[in-house]
Amino acid sequence: MTSKGIVALVLTGVFLVAGCTPQQAVRRNADPATGQTSYQSLAAVYLKDGKPAYDSDDLLETLRAAKAFHDAGLWAYSREAFAKAHEKLSWKEDTIDTPEEVANFFGTTLTSSAFGAYQGKIFEGCLIEYYQALNALMLGDEATARVAFNRLEVRQHNAVAQLKSFAETVTEQSGKAMEDNDDKKAGQSLDKVQEASRAGLKSIPEGLEDAYLRNAAGDVLSAVFRVTSSARQDKSLSRVGHMLEESARSTGNPEGAALVAGLREDIESGGARLSGRVFILLEDGRGPGFEEFRIDLPVFLASSKVLYSGVALPSFVPGAPSLGSVSVVDTDARTVVLTDINNLAALEFKKAYSGIVAKSVLSAVIKTAVQYAANDEADRQMGQGSLGSLLFKMATAAAQYHLTRADLRAWDNLPNTIQMAVVERPADGKLALQDATGRILANIDLPDAANVLVMVRSTDEVPEPAVHVAALGGVGGQPKMTAVGRE
Repeated sequence: MTSKGIVALVLTGVFLVAGCTPQQAVRRNADPATGQTSYQSLAAVYLKDGKPAYDSDDLLETLRAAKAFHDAGLWAYSREAFAKAHEKLSWKEDTIDTPEEVANFFGTTLTSSAFGAYQGKIFEGCLIEYYQALNALMLGDEATARVAFNRLEVRQHNAVAQLKSFAETVTEQSGKAMEDNDDKKAGQSLDKVQEASRAGLKSIPEGLEDAYLRNAAGDVLSAVFRVTSSARQDKSLSRVGHMLEESARSTGNPEGAALVAGLREDIESGGARLSGRVFILLEDGRGPGFEEFRIDLPVFLASSKVLYSGVALPSFVPGAPSLGSVSVVDTDARTVVLTDINNLAALEFKKAYSGIVAKSVLSAVIKTAVQYAANDEADRQMGQGSLGSLLFKMATAAAQYHLTRADLRAWDNLPNTIQMAVVERPADGKLALQDATGRILANIDLPDAANVLVMVRSTDEVPEPAVHVAALGGVGGQPKMTAVGRE
């Protein structure tokens, strides 16, 4: 075999493996003081010398860092990171059109195993504004909280329309890509794998409605903010009522809808004002993700020239609860689910899935054609049936197998569910929270304020839940909204 031929074959092999980049999961480590994982240690991996240290050009890492800071109570760092994520996210709050970067999901990645930059999801845009509002509340910044809630309101309003636009874009782009492919094998392959590909949707929640894309907890918290804030212009029954109406529709949970109905009645009887309430907000468990499964392409693609051709697809994996719920000691109050993150993520994944399958099949057909050409050249230069040719074919097949991967990237430190309970402020100003077994989770001395927000974050990977408290509004004098620590 000539050196020129060797170079050609090597270059072909390089082409097959070009663009392979590892998929990174959320970074974790243990607290050096205790040896256990804590929310502080989870945040610390995104810090260096106590300052933020993450790749702000990487949207997914920025989202993970922002949420880790939020869970650890590092509100200012979280606010900064979410602001950067807001700028990087392709989906904008003021348009329903599918962004060009998202629409072009076929792009130039068909001939390699590289994934384009993470563009973000529609529901992630809503969550960014939601967490920004919470960060502002915990920092005592009512004006910034109002801006974030206003943005959230616009995002929520446009989210379902964006989802519809996205679904139409997926259908259009998938069809166009198949039409542009001259080789009929792509269309034939797609037809053959349709049944097997449904495995990716087997764990999608049943009964999903497009309305579930709204973050019901965000609508409820926005309504709570407006009836407890210091600004008179916030006290609009029609606006607050609309938010609660939307949350009752989008929660998808009868207990959540009942809580919203009770809260709405309470607000209306008070003339868009509330006093003496404690709002317990629980973020429970770990949110959904994806795992990979494989499908071999139909045998008519294979020949003596090709030893392997297949696709790797993502399968939806639901999140898992941690505490399940929390209750207030000496009361009947228990948190109920307002937002199931599985519904949000599954809706968008389900709309995108046909495009994911089509892209994977088309990419595999193109790469298989390259493998065929390379192996044919090996047969001609080394001799068909020769040991060298066989080894080369095994190498190209192995390369295509190992570098055929599903895109499993996900914002994977979100909660499984967001829950809420509302109770009257105890006369002694002391509130105790417990889990389903009766274990005391926190004893809280409530701040002296008209209304109080208590945030609880729980995941199985952290032994103790995080509890954060903020005062909302005030009674007499200047209203206050000051974050306080856990006792």
